[in-house]
Amino acid sequence: MLGLLTFTFILLIARILKLVELIVTRGIPLTQVGRLLVLILPTFLELTLPMAFLLAILLGLGRLSGDQELLALKSSGVSPVQILLPLIFVAASVAIITFLLTTWVRPAAQVALKDELYNIAKTRVATALREKVFNDDFPNILIYVEEIIPPGNVGQGILIIDKRETARDNIIVGKVGLINTEEQTHTLSLRLFDGSIYERDRTRSDFSQTNFNIYDFKLDLDEFIGPAKMKDAGPKEMSLNRLLKTIEEKQAAGINARPELMEFHQRIAFSFAPIVFCLLGVSLSLLPRTSRANRSWGVALCVVWLVVYYALLSLGKALGERGAFHPFVALWFPNIIIGVISLHLFRKALYESPLLLQTRFDAASLWLGQRLTRFENR
Repeated sequence: MLGLLTFTFILLIARILKLVELIVTRGIPLTQVGRLLVLILPTFLELTLPMAFLLAILLGLGRLSGDQELLALKSSGVSPVQILLPLIFVAASVAIITFLLTTWVRPAAQVALKDELYNIAKTRVATALREKVFNDDFPNILIYVEEIIPPGNVGQGILIIDKRETARDNIIVGKVGLINTEEQTHTLSLRLFDGSIYERDRTRSDFSQTNFNIYDFKLDLDEFIGPAKMKDAGPKEMSLNRLLKTIEEKQAAGINARPELMEFHQRIAFSFAPIVFCLLGVSLSLLPRTSRANRSWGVALCVVWLVVYYALLSLGKALGERGAFHPFVALWFPNIIIGVISLHLFRKALYESPLLLQTRFDAASLWLGQRLTRFENR
């Protein structure tokens, strides 16, 4: 549980900062931000749950090893296989939970998150306007706001480029603007103060200027919200059945289904990660010369192997997206590599055989000791 909370919090830091910004600068209610946080969590839990499980094995068996209890078990005739079996059952339980997260909980949370963001945009479109950024969410309209004053309904230094009319372009500049959403008419109203309107006919090079004290600029929310609402669900938002059906339909129609295949194999590969991590953690803990393992040893070893695993995962995904690997090979690449290494380490632990590097280190130490003895005798 400690590893799960720690890993999840580390990955969530950037998202938490953005959510805090929504509360402080945009005035989004805390309950609504809490719902967003809950809907974001499954995306990270499918990563952090196997990570925390590996940490738990290394810390638990590391403590047994440090207290010489693993040595006592082996002396009593308990083999590494018997030590591995109960942990395999736990790994299977974690794998089932991960499978449910990747195939059901996370896609459903992605859809719910999309709907929640739609509701926020519908009720508080002002939150979608980012300061010091050219916002092009509305068709044929570009909006720039120099500074948005909390809670988010007042902006300073507003520039609007309106290209909705086919014959001319309008450039509207205002020092201050009030942002208001009208629910009944589904419009976004920008009341600008102390500014100018520059109108340019597209068939001519000159333009006209009109100064104003107050100017109301209205936008249709359906133009902004509608495309986002009607947008088809991506592979990450599809349920497992729908994902398989989409793959089958695309392959039958001769359409490239690589994104869907990548998503499908990623979900299944993540589900088997706890089993691979279980074999790895037990093998590392049972190897010779780890009897003095402590908590810092377990944490360090966990971080190293997690970096290796997710580096292999990133490499496989990159090669898979470019078409160099089949999606199955690309997404199962880290499980295969780490699994083979884990089997080799477990075989070494089973026969109480030190690693090759350790054997060479001992041989080098013996050779150096012999040389030093000869030198002393001379």
